[in-house]
Amino acid sequence: MAQNASNAPMRATIEYDNGKTLMAQGPQALHNHVASRMEKALGKNLPQMEVRFRDVSISADIMVKDETDVTVELPTLVNVIKTGFREMRSSKHVVKKQVLKSVSGVFKPGTITLVLGQPGSGKSSLMKLLSGRFPVEKNITLEGEV
Repeated sequence: MAQNASNAPMRATIEYDNGKTLMAQGPQALHNHVASRMEKALGKNLPQMEVRFRDVSISADIMVKDETDVTVELPTLVNVIKTGFREMRSSKHVVKKQVLKSVSGVFKPGTITLVLGQPGSGKSSLMKLLSGRFPVEKNITLEGEV
């Protein structure tokens, strides 16, 4: 960056001609430019957000059907009726599936956080919960505080 006589760094100017000239110095420079203009217009600093969550647990009640008596038969009228009766008689019970168990954390402003985990470990559920897009239904239990 060029410096003037008082040894203070000069800010690069951002041209508003088109998208290419806006992004010529990179997205961070554009973000800093827009943020500084907004702070000047508002007369105060932009708000910073910190996301905290403590002991967040998500569990779901899932209906499980007992299919130990599974046989493949030709789809005749008699076999379809027998299969329908077997399905009505089969035992169904509810199992509680723990999606997240006592998860805590903090997302600080100005940082990028990487959430890693195996498939089915609850990463997407956590992100949906924190962003307010988690579907709350009667078979889902949420605990903890955000």
